[in-house]
Amino acid sequence: MISSKQLYLVLIGVSLSASLHAQLEVAQLFTNGHSHTGFGANLHVGFPVNKGDEISGEVGLYYFAPDQTHMVLVPLLIGYRHTFNNSGTGFYVEPFAGYSAGGTDIPHLDANGNPVYNSDGSAVDQKISGATTGIGFGYILPNPKLPLNFGLRYEHTFVSGDPSPNILALRVSWSLLAGRRLSK
Repeated sequence: MISSKQLYLVLIGVSLSASLHAQLEVAQLFTNGHSHTGFGANLHVGFPVNKGDEISGEVGLYYFAPDQTHMVLVPLLIGYRHTFNNSGTGFYVEPFAGYSAGGTDIPHLDANGNPVYNSDGSAVDQKISGATTGIGFGYILPNPKLPLNFGLRYEHTFVSGDPSPNILALRVSWSLLAGRRLSK
């Protein structure tokens, strides 16, 4: 069993070594021949492997409202961010994988295009949860006082039986903890 002192030491160690990015984004959803614009927010934490690379973890939220329907997607992702100049700033690439849980009120259709119903008469909604992979590219400003991150990323969620969502997102974030790391 972990004592509260041990837990505090772990949390202090993580906060001293990690970078934390609060991100907002505009996202474009592509699925089943449709395209819709939505919004997202993410909390991205990075644990340095060396000066220019980090193992990243992310939890996010996407919201899309095409026509009269709604989609919400919550990705939980792990990735590896590599900066090309090995400084922790500048241009980077970040492949990632994980799982996305979500829900929608878009009706599931059978092979003939008719809505599918549950035994209680309610419509079956499309599923959008599943394994997720993708890649991101971006640029982190090398300024310890204002470490902004501008990025573009692509995500694909593998869904069985329903259209799989593809998301292309433009991100802007401000690093909450990286300024201390960049000034070293």
